[in-house]
Amino acid sequence: MPELPEVETIKRGLEKHFVGCVISDAEVLSPKILTGDVGNVIGTTVVAVRRFGKGLVIDLNNGYSMAVHVKMTGQLIFKRVSRVSGVSSVLPKHTHVVFELRDGTGEDAYLYYNDIRRFGWIKIVKTEDVGQMPFFKSLGLEPLKDLTQKKFEDILKLHKTPIKTLLMDQYKIAGIGNIYACDALFQAGIYPVRSSLSLSRQEAQRLFIAIEEILSKSIAIGGASANNYVNALGERGAYQEHFLVYKKEGKACRNCNSPILRIKTAGRSTFFCGICQV
Repeated sequence: MPELPEVETIKRGLEKHFVGCVISDAEVLSPKILTGDVGNVIGTTVVAVRRFGKGLVIDLNNGYSMAVHVKMTGQLIFKRVSRVSGVSSVLPKHTHVVFELRDGTGEDAYLYYNDIRRFGWIKIVKTEDVGQMPFFKSLGLEPLKDLTQKKFEDILKLHKTPIKTLLMDQYKIAGIGNIYACDALFQAGIYPVRSSLSLSRQEAQRLFIAIEEILSKSIAIGGASANNYVNALGERGAYQEHFLVYKKEGKACRNCNSPILRIKTAGRSTFFCGICQV
């Protein structure tokens, strides 16, 4: 599932290309994906794109917004292309919503929502109601935004759950998933299944710094295209070329040369070094 760096990269691409566009039409090919009255977006201008954890909010100039979660395989792709005949006859089968646009130059453009597994969603709601949507209302504090080192330490003190499980709990800390939890714990030298409460202040500080450094690095290089993720122009990110331990089972640890191990924690594969992480 795309995590904070991937969704932030999509957001920045949409800010550059989508903001200022007029939505002249919309074609919903899979009604399951989009809920709300599509008429509330037709004829509107996109004024802002915001990100909260792994979710996006596209604000329109009429007091409505489109809340979006790409889930596992969703993609939002902006293209300046011509549509010769019916859109459903020329688009891949995994395209489920198409927004027809006029950009600031007067050219035609399109925003496509693609999703192989169809777990993602787009919800059209009043902008003032976005904060009350269950997904956004339940999010925890977010790295690189409102999660300070002190607040991070306070969260750890309240929980005995394994530290990796806590890092991925969106109700506690928003935006971190499997990739960045694994890599941050490796950089900080912390065993993934240790109790969160057991971390010393020094370890908590080290982990907080690792989280911020790794997320920032991934954002700078466009996120990780380990699976279906692409940015708003359909381009792959590069962080998969810089994984520290994620998906490196059996490969040599960059610090001690011992093989990277894999275990299951909370139903997810967890990659770590059995020597460097204690």
